Amino acid sequence: MCPDLNEKMSKHLIIFVNSGRLCARFCTDCSRSGIFPGADQPLGFLVAGFTMLLAYKAGCRITPLMPVLQSPLLSIHVLSMMLSYTLFGLVAFNGVMGLSVRSQEAGLRLQDLSLVLLYPAVFLLTFGTFLGAVWANISWGSYWAWDPKETWALVTMLVYSFTLHGDVLTVFSKPRFFHWYTIIAFLSVLITYFGVNLLLGGMHSYA
Repeated sequence: MCPDLNEKMSKHLIIFVNSGRLCARFCTDCSRSGIFPGADQPLGFLVAGFTMLLAYKAGCRITPLMPVLQSPLLSIHVLSMMLSYTLFGLVAFNGVMGLSVRSQEAGLRLQDLSLVLLYPAVFLLTFGTFLGAVWANISWGSYWAWDPKETWALVTMLVYSFTLHGDVLTVFSKPRFFHWYTIIAFLSVLITYFGVNLLLGGMHSYA
């Protein structure tokens, strides 16, 4: 017997797979252009592994949403969060490429590219978290409950917000440190999505 798979987890899987396709297309273009040959292969294995992990965890049958999840805010909240995770993944991968190049000029250009991705990523994460709080107040009567998912979403938001203040935090103006930081920071995204869903549980255990 396979465990039931609710509609929200189905949406997560669909969005995650399509986000993975976006990442793969980006890396394939880099690979074909000769900028980073073979860049598409490592990410392909990574996305395939995460997708199989989610599929194993989720099961194989789709069941109706529970009443508390039947809200028009659901799709916007999930889409915003998943898009932010995808952009953070691209930034982390870009950080790996930034560490692999020897030219300081190339490292600076990749840092600029990461910043271009980070601004919408942090905005989407903040917007998705805010929308989730509004939804929680409607559903459970409280904006914030320090649920593991909520807490780690806040941690992720704070971790990445530091990267946007390079003018004040001058250490982030150094490309090598910046790239290392974005790679390590992606661990907070992995914990927020996979760690909480698979290990910590809480009110978001269905997600």
